[in-house]
Amino acid sequence: MVTRTIALGPAFDHLADDTEESLAGSSFHQDAIVDTYVSLKRHRRRRNLPWFIGNQTKLVIPRTGGAPSYQPSPDLMIYPALGSDGWTSIPVGRNGPPALVIEVVSPSTALANDLNFGTPGGKPNVYAAIGVAEYLAFDLFGDFIEDQVGAWRLGPAGLYVPWEPDLAGLWVSALGIAFAPRTRLLRVYDEHGVIIPNAEDLDDIADGRARQIAERDRQIAELQEELRRLRGEG
Repeated sequence: MVTRTIALGPAFDHLADDTEESLAGSSFHQDAIVDTYVSLKRHRRRRNLPWFIGNQTKLVIPRTGGAPSYQPSPDLMIYPALGSDGWTSIPVGRNGPPALVIEVVSPSTALANDLNFGTPGGKPNVYAAIGVAEYLAFDLFGDFIEDQVGAWRLGPAGLYVPWEPDLAGLWVSALGIAFAPRTRLLRVYDEHGVIIPNAEDLDDIADGRARQIAERDRQIAELQEELRRLRGEG
């Protein structure tokens, strides 16, 4: 239950909502989002967690003075206790902010939105204002973030402070998972530092099992043929 009022003040009145066009991005951008989303969902299922994992799901954020709500759609976000049922939009005034937001930056959004700490229009300032505890920006090609990951946590003053990686190069979240860039993907790790399979990993696992089954069936067929020969049946 939310125990404090969440509403953006007049400094945020000019913000425009995310649109389908602004969210589309390149195929690399969408692949990175989907890859991380699949891993997060797999972790939720394996741990039986009551997480809602949003994939460009709309947040409805109230504004003061009767102004229309601001409705951004983060690339990825986690509500740790909202349940896994589908939400097309989440009223922040009723449900509070997500615990973690991840934005996959692109040339059209990086400096003006995802990494813009200098003006109220920057996504980091919006997320800090509504109380998002952890914010992570992933740069597929390292064009704007040298190490591909920029991450921040909400400090005592209600502003973001740097969230540094651990000695293993993992950004460890308070949610019990961790993140690290691997080429053009943001990989997810469990509480033991073990990488959580993504869609491609699962395909490789399935292909490997299929090959094992095919080899086993081939060996069984050879043994059956040899047995028939020894019995004089062939």
